Amino acid sequence: MLFGGTMAGVLTLSGMLFSGLGQVAFAQQKEQFPDALAAASQRSDDRGIEGTWRVTVTQKVCATGVQIGLPFQSLLTFARGGTMTGTTANTVFLPGQRSGDYGVWRPATGHSYTATEQAFVIFSAGSFTQGSQVISHSISPTNGGNGFNDVALIQFYDVNGNPLLPTPGCATAVGQRLQ
Repeated sequence: MLFGGTMAGVLTLSGMLFSGLGQVAFAQQKEQFPDALAAASQRSDDRGIEGTWRVTVTQKVCATGVQIGLPFQSLLTFARGGTMTGTTANTVFLPGQRSGDYGVWRPATGHSYTATEQAFVIFSAGSFTQGSQVISHSISPTNGGNGFNDVALIQFYDVNGNPLLPTPGCATAVGQRLQ
């Protein structure tokens, strides 16, 4: 019984200590960054590219703009600070043949953005030839910031970083913000 009472006291004291530390840390953040909360609330209407987007991708012949295959869906998430992740439903890749996308984004001129993402690829299930796919985006917001148009270059590389195509492939995409 003595042990139970001691443990209850230790847990109560620990809870008070950590609760107090959290309040001190929050107060210090408010002192160091007094306008951070106000700026965040002002930006709530203008989220820029940050957020998750459903994207319809159309691959094209770069020289002519002629469509290659059927459009497919992807999801892209642009995080505060300039990182991005994504996934694709492109049926050209078999299950397990392509990893998720990881990359970076940054503002460009005006209200546009650039982004570069990379995914690992196993090109042939029989030979397990590995490499990567790199997609470079030029993104322009539409629909009051709830949509975007994207022009992308796509290049495949072997495991040593050598390009596997003589020139990059092309794609256009239309994004819609998930809400």
